[in-house]
Amino acid sequence: MVVVGPVTFAAATLSGLVLGSLFALMAMGLSLIYSTVRVLNFSHGAFFMAGAFIVWWLNTPYSATYGTTTVVSGLNIPLWVALVPAVIAIFGLGVATQRGIISPLVRKPGSLLTTLTATLALAYILESIATLIFGGYRQQFSVEIAEGLLRYGGLTITYAELVQFGVAVGVLVILHLFLKRARFGIGMRAVAQDMDAAHLCSINTNTVYLLTFGLGAALAAVAGFLLTNTVFIAPSSGWEPLSIAFIIVVFGGIGSVGGTIVASYIISVVQQYVAIFLDPHWGLVFAFILMLLVLVIRPRGLFGFKET
Repeated sequence: MVVVGPVTFAAATLSGLVLGSLFALMAMGLSLIYSTVRVLNFSHGAFFMAGAFIVWWLNTPYSATYGTTTVVSGLNIPLWVALVPAVIAIFGLGVATQRGIISPLVRKPGSLLTTLTATLALAYILESIATLIFGGYRQQFSVEIAEGLLRYGGLTITYAELVQFGVAVGVLVILHLFLKRARFGIGMRAVAQDMDAAHLCSINTNTVYLLTFGLGAALAAVAGFLLTNTVFIAPSSGWEPLSIAFIIVVFGGIGSVGGTIVASYIISVVQQYVAIFLDPHWGLVFAFILMLLVLVIRPRGLFGFKET
């Protein structure tokens, strides 16, 4: 029998807040892409995985051999320095995806289904490429983003978790300021709210689409690095975060920045509570249950706007 006390709940809540911040990054990119470009991006999890693998490869100081498979030797670049080219590369991948795949398809009938299928195909292609280059094994970073523990009363939190939380929240704050004050950020919001009105205001929607897809992909890459650094990374690592991100976006309301953030914390904390009483694997199941309940009661999500 599991004995659950206040300290256990407090620890689960802290873990939920940390994970919620990371999933908020992931979900925010997904929400921005859908609300602006009107595309359900199933390659978002692959961007998550690819960004993490690029940082891992740049940071790894050795080559690892598994049976007959040798992983590509790393470049031994400092961890935080390696994050910069990784984010730039995945931003570029997002822009290339929008220009080369999404843009030609959205002009055709049934674009929602065709773009969804195309991004799903891209996700499997990127996963296969990662498997070919790095092998299908789980990999671990040679160093963590921070080492050590912080204890207060009966609670314990790692410095790595504090860094994860701080960086994720910092990126979300910068994103908020970008959307509110930067020219392109305002353009993204305008296109998301009314594309025809944005055209009349001389906003270059094609540029906004490219920037949005690139920015969404970059957010996934940052989330991928932060989350996998303290656990492991594999070519299939992006599927579960993608599922959770979709749940969060639907739960909070597509297009609602505040709803996405609130939903991220609710879903993550609930998952941690479920892990206490049942099993960590049940966390995703309960997240889907919450999503279904919201869809039945309020189809547009908790904070979603009613489409007219």
